[in-house]
Amino acid sequence: MHALRRFLETSVGRKTVLAITGLSLFGFVIVHLLGNFALFSGTEAFNEYAQKLEDLGPVLMVAEVGLLTLFVVHMGLALSLHRQSREARPDDYRIRANMGRSTVASRSMLITGLALGVFLVIHITDFRIKKIMGDPAVADLGQAVVERITSPLGLVIYMGGIIALGLHLRHALQSAFQTLGLSHPRYADNVRYVSAASAALITLGFAAIPLYLLFTGQGASS
Repeated sequence: MHALRRFLETSVGRKTVLAITGLSLFGFVIVHLLGNFALFSGTEAFNEYAQKLEDLGPVLMVAEVGLLTLFVVHMGLALSLHRQSREARPDDYRIRANMGRSTVASRSMLITGLALGVFLVIHITDFRIKKIMGDPAVADLGQAVVERITSPLGLVIYMGGIIALGLHLRHALQSAFQTLGLSHPRYADNVRYVSAASAALITLGFAAIPLYLLFTGQGASS
């Protein structure tokens, strides 16, 4: 235990945990997206999917607590490492060191991460918390989701969150793989391609849902 604590107190240890929690959250994002694809089959199909999750009972609660813990640990470590990096190197040195190899995604990691945090609070409040509290507005959860993500304000918030997610994943996946040992020049290009492709597919997958609902006349704005 003492060795583990010392490891977690190091920059390498925290980066390793950051990578593991990040990839774990990425796995959840994939599962969540696949579940949301039920909306392509209508609100009844989505409600059936949601009910299957509710039927898990305590297992669902444990999973939700686990996801919250992963997110809090991931964000806490990210903020800690960001602060450590700024304190360790002057801004002008950091800018020169990153010149020519930084990207919009890498430079905006803190911003997109915080944006995702805000989006998740809104998203969870709109649906999960209201569902737990027995709010009649989400009695038909599928319809509530459709109306929310296709309303003018809801669509802007949703698409903003998805774009932030895509940008965040674009660099986060690459960094996580490299932290866990795939930093060899032989794999570098493949890691970048896989990270970019994964981020693009996730972004397009989530964005396709409200766009499909609007174009087929099922959205709130129709």
